[in-house]
Amino acid sequence: MGASDDLAGIVAVAASRGRLPADFAERIDARMTDADWRVLVAERTNAPGVIGWAMVGPWTGLVDAPDGRYVSALTVTPEARRSGIGGRLLGDLVVVAGGTVFSVVNARNRASLDLHRRQGFVELGRAARFAGIDFDGGSGVLLRRDQGGPA
Repeated sequence: MGASDDLAGIVAVAASRGRLPADFAERIDARMTDADWRVLVAERTNAPGVIGWAMVGPWTGLVDAPDGRYVSALTVTPEARRSGIGGRLLGDLVVVAGGTVFSVVNARNRASLDLHRRQGFVELGRAARFAGIDFDGGSGVLLRRDQGGPA
């Protein structure tokens, strides 16, 4: 698949989680060509089509979390969840990011927290807001994984 096919697939996968901002495709397209960011896709082995995607890149100037490279997206289509794709995407993000990688996850998302822990992420803290993300009615979990940590 080409970059434009990947972008269309990413938009479709992201939309499986709910409504997207109007400029979502443009923002992801910009990230796909920005040397500071890495955007990965997972495709079906038996047919063309994106079934998962993930992104990592720099977040700086944060007041409530450390500056660094953050997992900024990790989504798998509903029918492909719990099949190992998310783990492979997250593991690959850690490799391409190099060094320390952070992630912010909603504390209610047990599946994502478990996935991050299996990939060697450790919890740094919990709060109603991290990295500019508000967790209405809940809390967020700030996680970190250092390069060379357990996979």
